[in-house]
Amino acid sequence: MAEEFNYKLEAELTPTTAKVGTTVTLIARIADVVGGEINTVQASLPEYGWWGSLRSVGEGTWRASESVPYGAPFGKVNLRVYAVSKDGKRGPQTTVPLTIS
Repeated sequence: MAEEFNYKLEAELTPTTAKVGTTVTLIARIADVVGGEINTVQASLPEYGWWGSLRSVGEGTWRASESVPYGAPFGKVNLRVYAVSKDGKRGPQTTVPLTIS
């Protein structure tokens, strides 16, 4: 039986409160990977139809920056962050809160 794709994932968002037009940066740190090799790190807000990829900046760290779009809902949203293996297996996710004011 193949080992499950798993890892330790920490993610942080800066700033944690943003307005329309504000650039938000997401940093994900992944360590202790087992059961596969990381191909991509993804972030999503599926309830709003948004998915994005983070780029590797080395040493187990991935990063992405996006501007809060016009029409974004006010209030708190939970950004989902997870990795996908080279075999296409999705690993465990964490969520990072963002307040849009």
